[in-house]
Amino acid sequence: MMDSPFDPTLLKHTSLVVTTFQTIGTLLIALLLRLLTWGIPGRFLHYWARGWVGLAVGLISLNLSVLIVPLLPPQFEPQIRRPALAAYAMFEYAFGFFLWAGCRAYAWGTPLSGRDWWLFVPAAAFGVIAPAFLTDINVLFPFHAAVLGGFCLLALLATTGCRPDARQTVIGLRLTQMAMAGLALLFWHYALVMGWSLTQTPRPNLEYLQFSALYDALIETLLGFGMVVLGTDSVRRELEAKNRELAETNCRLAQASEQLAIAARTDPLTGLLNRRALDAMLADRAGVPFAGTLAVVDLNDLKKLNDVHGHSAGDAAIQLVARALRVQFRITDPVFRIGGDEFLVILEGGHTSDLIGRLHSLDVALRGLRLPGVPTPVDVVVSWGMADFASPSQLIEAFAAADVEMYACKARRKATKVG
Repeated sequence: MMDSPFDPTLLKHTSLVVTTFQTIGTLLIALLLRLLTWGIPGRFLHYWARGWVGLAVGLISLNLSVLIVPLLPPQFEPQIRRPALAAYAMFEYAFGFFLWAGCRAYAWGTPLSGRDWWLFVPAAAFGVIAPAFLTDINVLFPFHAAVLGGFCLLALLATTGCRPDARQTVIGLRLTQMAMAGLALLFWHYALVMGWSLTQTPRPNLEYLQFSALYDALIETLLGFGMVVLGTDSVRRELEAKNRELAETNCRLAQASEQLAIAARTDPLTGLLNRRALDAMLADRAGVPFAGTLAVVDLNDLKKLNDVHGHSAGDAAIQLVARALRVQFRITDPVFRIGGDEFLVILEGGHTSDLIGRLHSLDVALRGLRLPGVPTPVDVVVSWGMADFASPSQLIEAFAAADVEMYACKARRKATKVG
């Protein structure tokens, strides 16, 4: 990344070839990071991609000056070399600035703000102005390397508080940190050694600096690899988060669907099964051996209770009957509210003899109850009818027979005032 006066012709060509491949690799890394930004909502990859583009443009500017300047008449050389050096310096500072911005965004989620650009503006101003006075790149480069090394150190410091958990994240972060530390040391080494060589007469022949482009390319490749690892790991974590969110959403939808299904088959006032649940049970049992007994239970004088004491008293009476039915029957015996004041109980495998005692106990449980708006305890009176069935096809007939018996019971109780 520097044009050294110590290069012999062959080494100059070698350095140019290495810098060209370095530029191509830089563009590929920028492209890959840019592609990764499509899958990640964070800003750090956007900053890093911009930084690598800036580095590629800076290297292209340097390479063009090396290729074009020797072909021009001497009087035109400053007109090409100075803008090329200015572009080289300014775009490399852009690389350092966006490197720092990306590392900070990755570690802390902090986006760039207006005041952050004051970190870049002085460096960019130096990169634009300095080549007008320091036309020799060997004089300019120590200052340039010091500034670029400072950006790399800031980027490294921005990641020191990051404590990743995943192994892949740790590997990518450590590679990136190693590369940034290597670049900071390498550029400050350039600044110190080349600055020192400028004070010596004659200037020492620092032959190892002929391969500086190779050193830069190796460490920058490590940096790019570490960033790509971090980028792909971020994509993985983003996908895992989306999958977890999708699984949670599916679970909530399944629960909501189940709750809706339960609500659709549940009477909202009593919590008992409703007529829709009865129809579903009959459909499920069609063609399946199914025998037992059933009871139709009806709340007497509900309309009168509503008219005299209000619907709150009537609703409370319905709820008390429902609660008493649940107490008298097993949890496996379905209890339905099939009308405003009518209930149905089915005992699979039972007989009417199993119902009589429970229904009499129901009478006892409904005596002396308190209802809203009623000043004294009242007896909630119910009537019932029972019938056996030997198959699902007989259940409707059994229901009709029990319904007839229930009305007969109601008539008897009203006639004799039995509570």
